[in-house]
Amino acid sequence: PFIGAIPLCKLRPLAIENMLSQLRKRKNRRGQPVRESTVQHYLSAVSAVLSDAKRNEIIQTNPARMIDLPTTNRMEQHIPTVQEVQRLLQALSMEPRHFRVFYLLAMATGCRRGELCALQWQDIDWEQRSIHICRSAVKITGDEIFVKEPKTRSGDRYVYFSAQMENLLREHRRACQYITTIYDERELDTNDFLFRRQGTRLPMTPTTFTWRFKCILKKNGLPQELNVHSLRHTAASLMIAGGTDVATVAGILGHSQPST
Repeated sequence: PFIGAIPLCKLRPLAIENMLSQLRKRKNRRGQPVRESTVQHYLSAVSAVLSDAKRNEIIQTNPARMIDLPTTNRMEQHIPTVQEVQRLLQALSMEPRHFRVFYLLAMATGCRRGELCALQWQDIDWEQRSIHICRSAVKITGDEIFVKEPKTRSGDRYVYFSAQMENLLREHRRACQYITTIYDERELDTNDFLFRRQGTRLPMTPTTFTWRFKCILKKNGLPQELNVHSLRHTAASLMIAGGTDVATVAGILGHSQPST
């Protein structure tokens, strides 16, 4: 709405700078100012449209390219030491089964938090030891959880797991079958979620695993800078350290570009 009424041929850098200025005054859902990186994402979207207009000779120059932007502070990732990883694994071994399976699966496959929450039993190919990643669970404040396509749309994305992880998944499935029989009085269905809210057919909320992970870190004196997404970085690092080429790792993680 800040620039939508301006004809493309009359759009100038000043109008775009005013748009960015207004965006910086916005608040996020927590009532905090939006981050500069978010503002620049808006600019990237506008710039992409204007580049297309220039390519089609609708305009001569892209005014979005003339904007001077402040540098954004990149979030520094905490890289856990070998000792910290060992302590984390020890801590996870003491966690309830579904939390233990979730975090170890994240560390082994590099799946996103929402992708793991949306996994169904039909997604697992036991013979190939593979998991088809084809949906993601999303929870918006005030709304019910829903399932959508994953962040990077791809119908043929698979991740693979070891024999040890297979044993853990089969143990988890037996436990889920028992709980479903006792409390829901039915058989476990192939479209049931691996991580399901008891008494419902809905997946567990992704933030539940974020909150629990922070509790695990605090309880065991581990760096609070770590988070569930750190486990995805761990999976990527282990694959690359094991000799997997970057393009393959990008495909497994669901990155559209290997440069990510």
